[in-house]
Amino acid sequence: LSSPFRGLAAVPGALFACHSHSLPANIMAMSMHARRASALALGRKTLAQQQARSFWNVSLPVLGGPGGAHITKYHIVKPGKDGVEYDDFLIALPERDHLASFTKEVPLFIRYLKVVCDQEQRPEAFTAFLERAKSGLVVESDVYISTEELLALMWKNGYSDSERNAVQFTFPADYKFHYPELSAMFDIPEEDTYKFCMRTRMENSHIGELDHAKVKREGMIRDHWLIFGTGLFIFKSFPFFNYYFGVKVFGTSMWCWTMWSVLNRGIAKTCRRNEYMAAQKTAQDVMDGEDAIVSSMRRFANDAKCVEYLKTFKEDTESKIGSYRKALVMQMQQDLTERANKQLQAIASFEANMGSAMQELVVREAAASFKQKFPTDKAMQDGAFNAALKGLAGVAVEVKDDPVSKHFADAFGSLQGVNLSTVKGNAAGSLAERVAFAQQAKEVEFQQTFMVTAQEAEEVRSIASKAKSGADYDFSKLPADAAARLDTLYTNINAKVGFSLPETLGSKPIAATSDSTANAYVDKVNTQLSALNTKLREARLKAFVSAF
Repeated sequence: LSSPFRGLAAVPGALFACHSHSLPANIMAMSMHARRASALALGRKTLAQQQARSFWNVSLPVLGGPGGAHITKYHIVKPGKDGVEYDDFLIALPERDHLASFTKEVPLFIRYLKVVCDQEQRPEAFTAFLERAKSGLVVESDVYISTEELLALMWKNGYSDSERNAVQFTFPADYKFHYPELSAMFDIPEEDTYKFCMRTRMENSHIGELDHAKVKREGMIRDHWLIFGTGLFIFKSFPFFNYYFGVKVFGTSMWCWTMWSVLNRGIAKTCRRNEYMAAQKTAQDVMDGEDAIVSSMRRFANDAKCVEYLKTFKEDTESKIGSYRKALVMQMQQDLTERANKQLQAIASFEANMGSAMQELVVREAAASFKQKFPTDKAMQDGAFNAALKGLAGVAVEVKDDPVSKHFADAFGSLQGVNLSTVKGNAAGSLAERVAFAQQAKEVEFQQTFMVTAQEAEEVRSIASKAKSGADYDFSKLPADAAARLDTLYTNINAKVGFSLPETLGSKPIAATSDSTANAYVDKVNTQLSALNTKLREARLKAFVSAF
């Protein structure tokens, strides 16, 4: 691609040649710019007066922004910014370091530059610009050309329609191409693009941003008091210019002027910032109020459907109550079946464990009885010694000759045909008595785990007698500890026999609302639910104690 600035780049310094070679033309241009600025200032001043409001008896234009309004010396209103002064570039001719800078985010331009550099095979230019703009592109705020100006330059320099359309359709109409972007885009030195952008802004009499710290007058306090001293020295010889006027009137006036010159910018900044923050807070409060109104309106969005729902409320309720009853019965059946199956599985598991434990017990008790008998039985010791000698001699040892084998064979044989349920258990007796003792202990454990004991039945009858009220029961008369114990017995006994009944209806109390009329109905429903739960509990306990 050719450059729209190629004629400019070929002649360095030509951008400002008009200022040294065409003085009359420059004077005419400046007069035209002055008339145009005056007309523009008059129009904007009229608009500002229409939009003005009183603030400490000072008319300030209403402009949005944290900095409020900044009225330049040309009576043209600009948005106020901290540390920024405005001036006409054509008249001020600012140096480069006098311009106010800012950090610009350029994601759209980077994507466009990537395409251009790939087509022109300039990857190093894209890499350099990307590295420079990685944390934001720092540029002078008013050294730019607009999209329309760039399109006009491309047309003058012979760019094709497709190239101009690429720029026009990629960037918005108000996009500002600063000089580093133009330099990377058209491969032109930044010095030339900077001069061209400045010349374009000057030709338009652009009032741009300057760094206030760089362009402000230095030595302001010194000048003020130099004026005071000079004035006092000059006017001291004039009549009526006495000590009182020189020190009190003239000196106090100079002090007030100095303080205002020093503090007016900070005071204006604080006032405008507070005003902007108050406006933002008011706007946020208005938006929050609107959101609250909308959310409140949404709660009544379906009110029109209430009448339709009430027309079929009775039929829907009757059908749903029938379905609920059926589902409740099916759930009770499922819970009862599940509880019984689990209890039967627990019983089968206990019996299987008891059988394997009995086999292990027989072997362990036989070995224990041998260890207990062998040290004190002389015949068993002699028999064991003789059996060992026969084994060393290579003679076959029969069971009757080996005391160990004979003891275990006799012990196992003593269990054959023995009814362990009729044998009196003894932990230190014969093998049959030891096994009977262990089996009886397991049976007691089984009864305690899976059967209702006499003590539990007697305790249930004792508590039920306290709640007896004629032919019926009144469990509300029970003390708190007796009622809690009855509930515990109900739970434990049902768990032993594998029986299950619903303890509640499964309904929770309805929460209160903000409507007092609705709360009365809610309290009534909650009272009925509580009474129904109490009635269900009494029915369960009556059926439970009646079984004993």
